[in-house]
Amino acid sequence: MARAISFLVLICMLVTAPRRLSAGADDPFTPAGASRIEVNVGGTSGFLFKPITDSTNSDRPWLWYAPTLFRDLPPNQQLPNARTHWLFTKLLARGIWIAGVDVGESYGAPAGRSVYSEFYKAVTTQFHLSPQPCFLAQSRGGLMGVDWAEENPEDVRCIAGIYPVLNLASWPPAGSPLFRQAATAYGYTSLPEFQKQLIQLSPLSHAGPLAKAQIPIFILHGDSDRLVPEQNNSRPFVAAYTALGGAAELTIVPGKGHEEVDEYFKSDRLLQFLMNQLLNAPAP
Repeated sequence: MARAISFLVLICMLVTAPRRLSAGADDPFTPAGASRIEVNVGGTSGFLFKPITDSTNSDRPWLWYAPTLFRDLPPNQQLPNARTHWLFTKLLARGIWIAGVDVGESYGAPAGRSVYSEFYKAVTTQFHLSPQPCFLAQSRGGLMGVDWAEENPEDVRCIAGIYPVLNLASWPPAGSPLFRQAATAYGYTSLPEFQKQLIQLSPLSHAGPLAKAQIPIFILHGDSDRLVPEQNNSRPFVAAYTALGGAAELTIVPGKGHEEVDEYFKSDRLLQFLMNQLLNAPAP
């Protein structure tokens, strides 16, 4: 009992008081219908968007967004950004919390996943969020979110993706500074040795636990994506997942690449999927 109390005290110390700012000029990163709560875990920063309409006291539904990136970055490079507001605002209006934690460019490596676990324990304990959030993985957030989900399938309700990276052999480009950064994140000093392990380290190779847990998956990916090609990422992942008996839907967006456009970020189908999973209800 004493150990449990100590853990709760620690969590309370790690989570800061709510910072309520109005959306718009005062705080352009907080969507309408929410107040922002700063959460600090594992030496890094996270956030919660609390619905103004929140009326529940436990098992609050929530969406976990990845990647969250705002430390030491100019505003135009921070994530999430205003492009997510359409989706977030509609979810917030139905009482769904939004969350994320900044683990830097972790590439889904163990250190980043460890911070994800700390963040999960903090927000589910302190704020009584549901033990099973839905993930929204955008771009390299696929490495972060899906890797963690594959390790913790019992703690996931669903996974949605917007052109997610699911294959380290596809991104980051071999020989690039990001590739060397990824090797370091995974503890490799030899780039050729890291190159040999890329497929095995990728979410693409670890779909079994998610399929066994019957985690629903929905992905949007453009057929003109040159940075993270769907034929090397979402398509083989969904094929492997369904072959294992999992339920996954891949929607190919014609003519769109790795870009922030309405076809991805104002998708009624994406909204409907998340509403169905988090609330068992159709989108309004």
